[in-house]
Amino acid sequence: MIHFAIGTRAQLFKMAPIMLECQRQKLDWRWIYTAQHKETISETLKIFGLPDPDYTVVTWQTEAKSMGKMWKWLFKMFMALPKSKKILGGYTGKKHILLTHGDTFTTWITALYAKLTRTKVMHVEAGLRSFNWREPFPEEINRLITFRLADYFACPGDWALNNLKNYKGVKINTFENTQVDTVAFGLKHADGAKFDIPSNKYVVVSLHRYENIFNKERFEHIVDELEFVAKDFLLLMVQHPTTFLQLGKLGLRQRLSANKNIHLLPRLEYLPFIKAVKNAEFVITDGGGNQEELYHMGKPTLIFRHETERKEGIGTTALISKLDHAKIAEFVANYKHYQHPPTQTKHSPTKIIIEAIKGFGVS
Repeated sequence: MIHFAIGTRAQLFKMAPIMLECQRQKLDWRWIYTAQHKETISETLKIFGLPDPDYTVVTWQTEAKSMGKMWKWLFKMFMALPKSKKILGGYTGKKHILLTHGDTFTTWITALYAKLTRTKVMHVEAGLRSFNWREPFPEEINRLITFRLADYFACPGDWALNNLKNYKGVKINTFENTQVDTVAFGLKHADGAKFDIPSNKYVVVSLHRYENIFNKERFEHIVDELEFVAKDFLLLMVQHPTTFLQLGKLGLRQRLSANKNIHLLPRLEYLPFIKAVKNAEFVITDGGGNQEELYHMGKPTLIFRHETERKEGIGTTALISKLDHAKIAEFVANYKHYQHPPTQTKHSPTKIIIEAIKGFGVS
């Protein structure tokens, strides 16, 4: 049995191609949902044509979108450790495998569920590093913990593969992240999505990193820079639920709303988001997944971070701003230099992962 462990929408986006390929090949699979993100998850499942979860670890009506709720969610996740065999539906042991993705708390806690039942663990998107535990925090720490728990590593390229040379386990080079398969799906279906394209030139903004939005001084500086960009462009700021709460808590939402060139939007579903960024002049983001998918789309990307764990797009489609005003101003003035044709890939990471799993003798 192949188990998929998913807690956030970003994880679902990147695991969906593998789940769909399991479905297409009629392999035995199921998925575990931790509800780290809950809002709009049912809509996301409908977009990809995927079933509801086989087991939900944390049953609640909200999601971990504040520090208090994150601690409550973590407590529930740890309290579920004794139920690991039940969570995995009884399909445990060396002939079964759990696929866990990325760098969230869900990533390594669900890997613990597998290890407690002697079930093999594959880390998808393994080997990415910023080499700075503070940037991003806590993602870098989450990755390091997962490296210790995994038996198999699906690495998106030689750089990621080399970062795992000191860790035991089987390394698989997928050449790209599964994000490339997700982007292909998104571009194929995005034009029909419900999203009204503005008549004016616009920029999409998507910010949610803890080191950005939970640091008052830094978040205020980010708003200063957004207001600077808004002098020349309409900004469509897509709000992650955590970002929405912090904007209110820090008194920044009123300031942004008062700017006629900044429109605050709720979190968009995947296809409307792809449609929005496809038609934008450029994108401002602190998301690693965004950085990667925008690289494959050839879209100019201004990264509001000091460090990134990904190589995709750096120096071609993307600039790490380090939140430096001069760098931001240079990008805004010359963003068209970062426009590139969409990438062409010879490999399907999804199919590489599936063939590897079949070779491991999973039943």
